[in-house]
Amino acid sequence: MMIANWRQSWRLWSVRVSALGAVLATTAAAAPDALISAWQSLPEEIRYVVPEHVGRWITPVLFAASLAARILKQRE
Repeated sequence: MMIANWRQSWRLWSVRVSALGAVLATTAAAAPDALISAWQSLPEEIRYVVPEHVGRWITPVLFAASLAARILKQRE
């Protein structure tokens, strides 16, 4: 059973965060070299600030963010 106004679901932040996670996961699975290339194309100053192991936290953080976005009240 679909929720009411399901066609407007793209406006929900939980849907947007989940879509971002899906895009990142699909890119990582389909073309892992693309993510490595993107990381290496960043300026050295940014790569120095962001630890290399941050990649393993992207999925759990996006999952938690989608849960938080779902339960927090959003503006109309």
